[in-house]
Amino acid sequence: IEPNRIIPIIDDFHFAKHKEKHINSLEKYPMHLIIVDDIFSLNFRDESLLESYNKFRIKEFGPVLRNKLIEKWIGLTESDPILDKNKLYKELDNTTDLVNSTLGKVFSSGIMPSYPFFILTILSTHETFEKPLDQEITSQGYCYQALIYLYLRRNGVKNDEVDTYINFLTEFAYFLFSNLKVELNEMEFNKFMEGYLIKFNLPVKPDVLLRNLQQTRIITIDSFGNFAFGYAYLYFFFVGRYLAEHMSDNKKTIDRILNNLHVNSNAYIAVFISHHSRNSYVLDEIILNSMCLFEDFAPTTLSKEELSFFDDKLDIIVKAALPNKTSSPEREREMRLKAQEEIESLKENDLGEEASTPKEDDPIFTLAKDLRRSVKTVEVMGSILKNRAGSLEKVMLENVFLEAMNVHLKILSSFFEIIKDENQQSDIVDLLSLRIEEVIKDKPKMPDHEQLVKISKSLFWNMNFSVTYGFINKIIHSLGSDKLYSIIESVCDRERTPAAFLVKHGIFLWYYKNLQIDEITNRINDDGFSDTAKRIMRFMIANYCSLHPVSYKD
Repeated sequence: IEPNRIIPIIDDFHFAKHKEKHINSLEKYPMHLIIVDDIFSLNFRDESLLESYNKFRIKEFGPVLRNKLIEKWIGLTESDPILDKNKLYKELDNTTDLVNSTLGKVFSSGIMPSYPFFILTILSTHETFEKPLDQEITSQGYCYQALIYLYLRRNGVKNDEVDTYINFLTEFAYFLFSNLKVELNEMEFNKFMEGYLIKFNLPVKPDVLLRNLQQTRIITIDSFGNFAFGYAYLYFFFVGRYLAEHMSDNKKTIDRILNNLHVNSNAYIAVFISHHSRNSYVLDEIILNSMCLFEDFAPTTLSKEELSFFDDKLDIIVKAALPNKTSSPEREREMRLKAQEEIESLKENDLGEEASTPKEDDPIFTLAKDLRRSVKTVEVMGSILKNRAGSLEKVMLENVFLEAMNVHLKILSSFFEIIKDENQQSDIVDLLSLRIEEVIKDKPKMPDHEQLVKISKSLFWNMNFSVTYGFINKIIHSLGSDKLYSIIESVCDRERTPAAFLVKHGIFLWYYKNLQIDEITNRINDDGFSDTAKRIMRFMIANYCSLHPVSYKD
């Protein structure tokens, strides 16, 4: 066969001896592929050898490719050949929630790289999950644990040695955490090792243990000689494990973490503590903290009496529209995934946001911090709810759900307090008019002052509606789960407010693909149901119809 028809592919080239010799021997093949480890660099004396090569790096999967991979997984594992499309979408959406949550996309740009290996391990571990009865770790926590066991076993670590490695990594993580470090230099690492060997027996030779941890990339040593965890999720997993196992000795530390959940690293650690322990202390503290957020405001009900000022403006707020006959759920989902892809690619990993220290007396900073803390607290509560749906008592599940929902409803109350003030409205409309005028000043046809004010009012009230709809949607996705049907129904029916009704049916729509038309029709025609809440419900239903197959008759 002619060499130009052959494309050699060499995997694990970083293990080869006499690399330059092999590179020279490959020259007769115009196209060839050499695969090396991601921390490996080809340092050749003759640098010209590599000049003709194009270099590529595997990118993480964004929302579009994650969706395709999950779709294929469901297609392989779903045994029912006549499963209808909406049941498939239910499986797809709930599995996507699981994957995004495990990757850490809920709080920031993530703590686990979204490579196919990690995604498929999450899926397979979750599907075949069978934990021993005496094991406290949650099913999602077990996904992380399975990955760690997989690394160690693949590198030849024996079953009876795994506990030693886990203990070593737990102590190493806490040493980093307690010293406010993300990495240790050689002297600091030696100091940690000295303390560890005084405290614990180490049946594995230290150099063997370290070599195995390096080869699995659980621990990395960079070219500057610094020791660190290879992936962020490993660090959070083991810090959470340490604090869960030593809770009584670390209550002050845990309280500090729970009081500052607006910091992503604290949010991750809190969730991992809950993965490792059934102790109610963490959850009790989070509930108490949530009650203090926006405590000067009562949760909004979205009732007619409360939102009369908003209902008066509904004629200038955009109306919901059912999808037209040319649209399809597949096309709409693809568009939204692409939009999400752009957002995700712009996100910077903000695990180190603690470094940002604006002035504490700045009211804008204080508000932003309170908002962020509130949103993150609800995300943590939602994560615990979903992971402990079968192991927390019903009373506790209902209490957590209610308090978490009320956090966002109190934020909305504070928002309404601002926008219903006519002086505030006038000031913001004037500001918007000035900005619009600045933006369009070079256009040939300039609107007069009256038209500018009309445009600004429309923009102002549509933004207000978007914020309201957005917070209801945030509650639905932060707290919704296909495992909490009776809990959600019980809490929302007991509250019996338009806001709780929207949350309940929003969750039923997304997580159960269930649209209860008669109940919705009867309830939104109650006297106490605001027109604004009705409009939100219409948007929720239109959104559902855009993303799911609905027959023409229905």
